[in-house]
Amino acid sequence: MLHSHKYFSGQALLAGLCAVLLTACGGGSASSPAGDGLSEPGFETETSALNEALVCNPFTQAGPVVLLVHGTFTHGEEQWSWNYEPLLLEQGYDVCIVTYPDRGLGDAQISAEYIVNAIDQIADSGRKVSVVGHSQGGMGPRWALRWWPSLREKVEDMVLLASPNHGLEFAEFSGFGQPVPAVFFQFRIDSNYMQALNSEDETPGEIDYTNIYTQFDELVQPVSPEPTAALDWQQDNPRVANILIQDVCPGRIVEHATIGLSDRATFELVLDALAHPGPANPQRAGSEICGLLPFLPEPVLSPSLLTDFLDVFASQGAQGFPDLSLTTEEPPLKPYAQSVVSE
Repeated sequence: MLHSHKYFSGQALLAGLCAVLLTACGGGSASSPAGDGLSEPGFETETSALNEALVCNPFTQAGPVVLLVHGTFTHGEEQWSWNYEPLLLEQGYDVCIVTYPDRGLGDAQISAEYIVNAIDQIADSGRKVSVVGHSQGGMGPRWALRWWPSLREKVEDMVLLASPNHGLEFAEFSGFGQPVPAVFFQFRIDSNYMQALNSEDETPGEIDYTNIYTQFDELVQPVSPEPTAALDWQQDNPRVANILIQDVCPGRIVEHATIGLSDRATFELVLDALAHPGPANPQRAGSEICGLLPFLPEPVLSPSLLTDFLDVFASQGAQGFPDLSLTTEEPPLKPYAQSVVSE
């Protein structure tokens, strides 16, 4: 976790809320049961680890809090502290960042527990949550909403950037008998994880879903005829927008990393989704976003950026190298998700 005066940990937030609300906070519990009376999964992860994975700027604004969720191979502060976080703060949003373990290489079902906990903690402050996730950072929030239904009333927007919502073609070649990180098997189009993720309803809750993807994505393929990133494809769902960035800005060179790191046109569409009812609307955002260059926010020029990154790397180094979670088969579905997958 990044230790800086501008952050407070999820653990500190929870403790403060308990003191204010005079409620008892037990360890290891999940979100409260859903309104339909169905029980929800518990957490396999220790509460202290879940809490420490959430860092937030002090809440000073009204409206939803933006929760930033990182992609595979990275860490929350590494991905977001130099781009989306300062830009969103500049726009008047309160911002939190969650980091799941081992750079997302392990079982995505465990990574999702960190997102469930983050949404719950933020919502306990009385605020709704708007999730912005890149790549795997879109899968985890969707898994959380699928299997923890009580979260749905706590989330206002889901904005997904190059998220492999229906799997990745390249992941079909994972393994061949050789051990690879566990999440690679879950990225497969026909994985049990993907079947469970997309079972019943791809877009549950009264939530606005915005999916932004790019023709030049080297990982999230296929892009056509039916994009793997899309949700409720061609169902005319008014709560869902599937946006190919090249349909908005023809010929714009954006690939898998830059769509979630530095593309300013994408960021403006994210802002449009956050600022208005409904998903992002390219016409409302305006054609002028296509003329914007990739951004280098002012904090990039600040010496504090280097110290922030050093803090992150020192923190990760103290924990040792990430567990690569090498395996030769897909992790088994958790018991709560097994019933929806055909053998």
